[in-house]
Amino acid sequence: MRFRGVVAGATAFAMLGLAACGSDDDSDSNSGGGGGGGSADGELETTEVTVGALPLADYSALYWAQENGFFEEEGLTVTLEPVQGGPQAAQNVATGELDMSFSNTISTSIAAQSGLPIQTVVLTSALGPGGLSVYVTPDSDIQDLQDLDGATIGINATNNIGDVTLRNLLNEEGLDDVEPTFVEVPFPEMLSGVQAGSIDVGYSPEPFSSAALGAGMREIVDLTDPAGPNDGLAVSNFIASDQFIEDNPNTVAAFARAMYAAGEDIVAKEAEWREWLPTIAQVSPEVAQEIALPEFLTETDVDRIQEVVDILIEQELLEDGYDPADDTYVPES
Repeated sequence: MRFRGVVAGATAFAMLGLAACGSDDDSDSNSGGGGGGGSADGELETTEVTVGALPLADYSALYWAQENGFFEEEGLTVTLEPVQGGPQAAQNVATGELDMSFSNTISTSIAAQSGLPIQTVVLTSALGPGGLSVYVTPDSDIQDLQDLDGATIGINATNNIGDVTLRNLLNEEGLDDVEPTFVEVPFPEMLSGVQAGSIDVGYSPEPFSSAALGAGMREIVDLTDPAGPNDGLAVSNFIASDQFIEDNPNTVAAFARAMYAAGEDIVAKEAEWREWLPTIAQVSPEVAQEIALPEFLTETDVDRIQEVVDILIEQELLEDGYDPADDTYVPES
């Protein structure tokens, strides 16, 4: 199946390739599941880190850790910087503009195989039911997946969670001849784009998906339906550059501990999390009570990343034989 994009994903990754030039020395620091830096025991190399952030439910452990003292307990002072999507996050981390950032295992794997010196340092959450909605206005002629052929679909970034999971579902349903056109639209502008008719179809994760449906949009499909092929995919991660990991292994390990502790705390305090979510995201208190809770993870499980990699290889976004362990950092215990 061939997907057309108004904003070509190749442009973003050409920039990533340029950012990776001159980084041959860094690539040697990848040691397969423990890339660079040696032991993560001991004093923090730096206590101040800047982290790319996006206020989505899947990444909310970052904000929860910040506001509930989990970073402070690890001796970290974390500054959050907004970033729109995974490809931009990968570039900013590789060039040192950010110490770490949210990303996703799709963008990370594609960028790392292209030569960008980045690694997963936290696998923060997996897709839960109700997490990714594809929707239209109530009076739209689009009724089902087949009607997406030729439609313009808003997406925050190409070669990313939205188009990869949609393609995965279409392939599963035998609809590989369906060819949407993707238009890059920031999540906060997605609903208004559908309402104004500048795009035919919106795609949004939580909390934006529940907000759109609450505003009267009609859902075409939930890409995370438990009966579908995307259920439980571990797509949400945080990344750092090879160089940052090599120079700061204890700091990276502390960040990971805080993030996993925050995710566990959210699960234990779901009601409190729902009350809090509107303070970081553009979502009403009413919608926050209804949105789908992602599956917060408690460790960096390379096997979970491999499930995503297998889909990317099938879609020819990665070369066969790519091993995500080469670009995943798990501190030594």
